[in-house]
Amino acid sequence: MAKIKVEGVVKQLDYEFKKAFTKTIKTQFPESEFDERELYKTFFENLVNECKRWETMPDDVIEKGDY
Repeated sequence: MAKIKVEGVVKQLDYEFKKAFTKTIKTQFPESEFDERELYKTFFENLVNECKRWETMPDDVIEKGDY
């Protein structure tokens, strides 16, 4: 087992998360207008608050190496 710092993982993948999150919202609510930055900021804060600071992950979803 390994532990990951959730906030760090989300920040590391910030661009990809924002892109996928915005795409999902636009698909599900095509008529809605919203501030993408504020919406994602709220999502990020809620996500981090719902998770423990460090989450345990099974070995099969973690790979360590020099990349």
